[in-house]
This record gives sequence, structure tokens and C-alpha cells, in this order.
Amino acid sequence: MIRPENRRQWVPKTAELTLSAGLAATYIITTFIPLTPFIGGPGFITLEIVMLPIIAALLRPIPAFATVFVGSLGMALGQPSFYQVFGLPGLLIPLVAVGAGSIAFHYRLGPIVPWAYVLAGAVYYIALSKGGTLFWLVPYLFVIVSLPVAFRLKSNPRIGLLTFYIAITEQVTLNILSISILSLTGPVWAVITPLMYVERTIATLGGAAGIVALKSGLGGRLDLMDQSSREVRQ
Repeated sequence: MIRPENRRQWVPKTAELTLSAGLAATYIITTFIPLTPFIGGPGFITLEIVMLPIIAALLRPIPAFATVFVGSLGMALGQPSFYQVFGLPGLLIPLVAVGAGSIAFHYRLGPIVPWAYVLAGAVYYIALSKGGTLFWLVPYLFVIVSLPVAFRLKSNPRIGLLTFYIAITEQVTLNILSISILSLTGPVWAVITPLMYVERTIATLGGAAGIVALKSGLGGRLDLMDQSSREVRQ
């Protein structure tokens, strides 16, 4: 049986609902701010890659997932970014990242979820990229070997590492869809690897900075730090 103190954690608080609405609106806005072209096509990787880790860190899994789902619908209706390329499956790119990321931030064993997903993504790439460069897997490898560190780090270093996990989790889904839907294989991965490094660096640094700033300024005021005994405190 779920204890009362743990059961109430699934009930959204007023502050959390307000924050979710604000983050959803901000997320939609950031999806219209392009960063780099998506493989030279009509779509772009947008500033939303910075918002995903912020949402994951500030909101528990269910409200985080709902926030990005609402924001992604607005993004899909506007048709910016990679939704022009992938269509409806493109919704999985932010949803998987924010869901896995929120679990990683809020539960003691949570980092295992994005870690396992990235590991599976690395296997998928090796098996189906048909000659894709192994340099693409360098960030994946860093996630895979750093799991023990993720359980020991505290405070800002932990925020930075988990933000990187989210950035690469998003990249894994993007990678899977690029291979399965667009049939991108072989030398093309060597061409876009430098862009991927730049994008994931922006997502990690920008997301981590945003999380630290918002938690320092608003965390206590919004009562976001009240977590169950199964969860971790930042």
C-alpha cells in the first residue's frame, strides 16, 4: 500500500500547476528560435533543447511530461523544427527526454532510466547506421561510463551531469528516427557529428545554468523541494 505521504506527491500543487503552464508557454516560444539546421533541410534544431532539462528538473515526471506534451502540440501545429521532417513521431523526441530526465532528477535510482536508453541507442546506432562514424558515440560513451558518478555527485555538479544525460537522451530519439524514418546511414553521420557536439553543448550548459538559477531563486518559494522519501533532494 502506498503511504499517505507518498500518495500525496502525485497530487499537483497550485504552484506546480502555475509553473507548468508558464513552462509550457515558454517551451512553445523556444521551439520557434532556431539554433542549427537539421541536416541542411527545412527544419531546425531549436532553443527547446535548453528548456527540456529545465522542465525535467523543476517538475516531477507526470507534470513534466504533461507540460512538454502540451508545448509539443503547439510546436507541431506551428510546424517548426524537425516536425516538418518526422511528423507525429517527432513528438517522441522531447517527451522521452523530459520523462526520462525528470525521473533521473527526482528519484535516487532515476539516472538508470536515461542511462539505459542511451545504451540502447548506442547499440541501435552501431547495428543500423551502416558505417556511421564512431565519433558520434563519444557523448553516448560518456553517459554510459559515468553512471556510478551520477549517484555520488551532489548539488550543481549533479545537475550538470543529469542535464547532459537529458541532452543525449533527446539526441538518441532524434538519431533513431533519422535512421528508421529518413534512412540516414553511412558517411552522413560524419558530416553532422560536429553540429551534434555543438547542439548538445548548448543544451547542457544552457539547461544547467537555467536550472541552477531558477532553483536558487524560486525553488523554496514555489515549494519545489518537498519530495517523498523515495526521491532525492537537489
